Amino acid sequence: MAESRTTWGGSLHQTFRLLPEPSAHVRPFLESDGKTPDQVLDNLPYDAARGGGGESPDPKRYRDGKQLYQTAGLLYEDDEGIVQVTRFGATTLRWLDLLNEGNAPVLGTHAAYALAACQLRNPTGAGSRYDESMVVFPFSFIWRAMLRLEGKISSAELNRAIFKVKNVDELEDAIDAVRAARAAGDEELLGEEVVTGSRKNDRIIPWISLASFGYTLIADKSDDEEKTYYTMRVRARGVLERAASLRFTHHEFGSAAEYTEYVSDQGGWPPVAV
Repeated sequence: MAESRTTWGGSLHQTFRLLPEPSAHVRPFLESDGKTPDQVLDNLPYDAARGGGGESPDPKRYRDGKQLYQTAGLLYEDDEGIVQVTRFGATTLRWLDLLNEGNAPVLGTHAAYALAACQLRNPTGAGSRYDESMVVFPFSFIWRAMLRLEGKISSAELNRAIFKVKNVDELEDAIDAVRAARAAGDEELLGEEVVTGSRKNDRIIPWISLASFGYTLIADKSDDEEKTYYTMRVRARGVLERAASLRFTHHEFGSAAEYTEYVSDQGGWPPVAV
């Protein structure tokens, strides 16, 4: 699939889950503070399907994971090639063994405020490929769309409408288009898909996995009766309404470190006990 500079596309290649159980790569990445990429890679779970026949994880596992976690403000690789975990990442690590559906909104409240500041165009590798016209806060935009669309959204609606959005005005048009397509019962009214190919779901799911913060804020579509819609969790709706109401200025960041620490800081994390 050719990458476009003016659509969200498939720039994220790894998914992220905290509920009901954390993805196997979550802990190794969140425990990576002060480590080199090779050290992190050595701690990642081996995936035979992607290991290329070798005895160690495919290096792409590190690159894909780093892009995912940087995009969300959890960690970054500094100028010396050392991984730095932000306060957002460190707090998430402390919650790993405690998190359940009952207490998820506690962590989710801080996470939503941080994720609301995330920019599609940013200096984290894949984030730097987007055109200057892209003034997009992807997770906030997804929440705003869901809040206006009965608290839910489908993969097709993301892929045919939301992923084409370049700014807040176009988001309004996309929401109206989704509402009309639902009323007509015809998703093809939304136009062509952005992400195509046999593995398109693998490129769509990472966006919702972060917007949901590992499915703590939004339920997986496997929980939907029709297996179609990602739906806001009832206890998280108020959190997402408040986070989606925030209006951030789109910044030009000088480095991945600056961007990632900025996103982390928006979460208003409580002081760390020492």
